[in-house]
Amino acid sequence: MAIANRIIFFTLINGISRNIYQVLFNLYLKNLGYQNDIIGTIMSVNLWGSAILGLIIGILSDKYGRKKMLFVVQPLVSLFAILRLNPSNLMLLYVFSFLFGGFNASIRLLTDVFLVENTHHKNRAKYFGLNFGVNMFTGVLGNGIGGFLGDLLGFRFTMILAMVLRFFSILPVMNIIENKVKVENVKLNEFQKKIFAFYIFSTASVGFGAGLFIHFGNVIFYDLFSLTATFIGFILALAQLGTSIGSTFSHKLGKKFGAAKVLMLSNMVVPILILLLAFIREPITFTTIYIGRFTIMNMVNPIFNTLVLSYLPSNILASSTGIRNFANNVSRAFAAILFSVLALSSKGYMIIFLISSVFYFINGFLMIIFYKNMVGKDKRFYD
Repeated sequence: MAIANRIIFFTLINGISRNIYQVLFNLYLKNLGYQNDIIGTIMSVNLWGSAILGLIIGILSDKYGRKKMLFVVQPLVSLFAILRLNPSNLMLLYVFSFLFGGFNASIRLLTDVFLVENTHHKNRAKYFGLNFGVNMFTGVLGNGIGGFLGDLLGFRFTMILAMVLRFFSILPVMNIIENKVKVENVKLNEFQKKIFAFYIFSTASVGFGAGLFIHFGNVIFYDLFSLTATFIGFILALAQLGTSIGSTFSHKLGKKFGAAKVLMLSNMVVPILILLLAFIREPITFTTIYIGRFTIMNMVNPIFNTLVLSYLPSNILASSTGIRNFANNVSRAFAAILFSVLALSSKGYMIIFLISSVFYFINGFLMIIFYKNMVGKDKRFYD
């Protein structure tokens, strides 16, 4: 089996187990009696771990190798995921969440770099789209299975089973022979500096906007509409199914309309949808818009990654991805704290979506400028 296909198979198993766990964890905390302020703080700590440890692991993987770091990280993420289900006090829950967040985010970082290094520029967009599509499809399966089994077997038992499965998801990549990347000083040219700057600032803007609500989708649907875990899991699964289909074929959209143009237009539509979420409280309409926003925003993620990472030197890819991961999760960590404050008020969710839309509008403006800089330079990935 080709290396890229093994990585995608790893993404499948790892993602199913991760999403079973994630769809239940906040609901598990709710059942334990934790309120939204504590849940928001736990998510913020989780994201700080993602930012700080993700950056460190990215730098270390450029030095010691992607595979070696993945073999260290994968068992640890399962361990700390289980440990935070049995907190003897709140401080331990914060510590375990910090460590879980860091190791959890690092897995995505390492697999993205693996894909860049094991694909050619002519098939990279296809494999990035396929891998991201599979990752989103695991959300369909994970959210659906997690919600159903959580109601049937109990939240805690289901999450432990998921993490046991995640521990063994490393098997498809065990025999991969990694290409050694030569470590040397790198100097970026002006174009590389410019697109990397857009990569970071766009990520930070979207990170804050998304961090206000995306990690709390299960809590939001529970608070607004009093849905069961099964229904919540089904809604989140539909959102990820749409993204899975869209991202799998994103390279075809890029080929037909231009990758940078598709990226720009998608990022201009999304903030309008978020603005609507601030005011609509009819369950079916709200759910439809929520799914549409999630699908459109995330289906173009492989395009953005392909365009930027393909222009950066290979020996700084993990470090670069680590910096982006840091910007993303620091923004989300601050946003999660704001969620924990705003969600307690009677109009909290309206304010949350209004603030989020502002940051997505800022990102839309950045994407217009990015498009102008990328015109003509995106064609070689979609020949």
